[in-house]
Amino acid sequence: MDYYLLVGILIFVSLVTAGLVPLLMFFKVKIRTIRILSLLLGLFAVTHGLYHLSAGFGNEFFSDLVFEPVSVSILVAFGLYYSKKGIV
Repeated sequence: MDYYLLVGILIFVSLVTAGLVPLLMFFKVKIRTIRILSLLLGLFAVTHGLYHLSAGFGNEFFSDLVFEPVSVSILVAFGLYYSKKGIV
């Protein structure tokens, strides 16, 4: 196992673990704005973790053409939604 794969797995585990907190918050919170923000943030963390995992395994197709645009799109959607609804 090379170091690039090991680092990819470690980043994947840490991002998925960090992404579980907002995803669990999505199910517990009743306020619609916070629910959507936590969902977008959790989805970004999980998809970005999948990007690092697939890059660690050397799968360029999934890392560069699938997971990277999806995670960037979710992050941009999070930023746009926060700029419209997150600031009171």
